[in-house]
Amino acid sequence: MELLVIGDEDTRTGFKLAGVTRTCSGDEAKMHLGEMLQDDSIGIIMITERYAEENREVLSRARKDKKRLTPVIVEIPDSTGPITRETDPLQELIRRALGAQIAEEE
Repeated sequence: MELLVIGDEDTRTGFKLAGVTRTCSGDEAKMHLGEMLQDDSIGIIMITERYAEENREVLSRARKDKKRLTPVIVEIPDSTGPITRETDPLQELIRRALGAQIAEEE
């Protein structure tokens, strides 16, 4: 299974330098995200938080599909830094996967 990175130019370039071969821009993702979420060759989609916010409805539907375990959708900060939110999407993913909340260290 492949890793797909969706994000801005700087983010995609960084992942390409790390060896990721499959990347796409947010504009391309807007047009084809539904297809990408159904592609069995994609195991993980790493999407920048800003593009995830723009595509929240499609991503939420995909996360609620109990019949599919993949792709795992991971939201990452882009080159400008993380978005401040009430709930951390990565912690929420872990909470749903494990069924438990992981305590934050202060």
